[in-house]
Amino acid sequence: MKLTITDAAANALEKRLQSTTFILALNDGTNQFSTVGGSCAVGDKFQILASEGPTDQYNLPVTTEHFQVFTSASEADFINEDLTLDYNDRLSTFSLKTSSGILDNNLLIRP
Repeated sequence: MKLTITDAAANALEKRLQSTTFILALNDGTNQFSTVGGSCAVGDKFQILASEGPTDQYNLPVTTEHFQVFTSASEADFINEDLTLDYNDRLSTFSLKTSSGILDNNLLIRP
């Protein structure tokens, strides 16, 4: 699994996370990191969490150029090989896209 992180996203992540390692997790009520209590829209919200490394559940490496990223098998069902993380400076938001379209246009970032 590969994640392309645009230069704008990489710069913004470095400032927000102050870490080069993070977890890419769903934020839809399906895991211990979710900030929502449940949702009928499973798989349409993601979050980035600063991390010191993989966890028991989030141990699948995601190939990137600048960061060490981990995800889980549950998230892997929603993302494919053509994954891009971008940053909109005007709105101060991160978006996660695939060749099929936008997965989430406002990822939660948790340092």
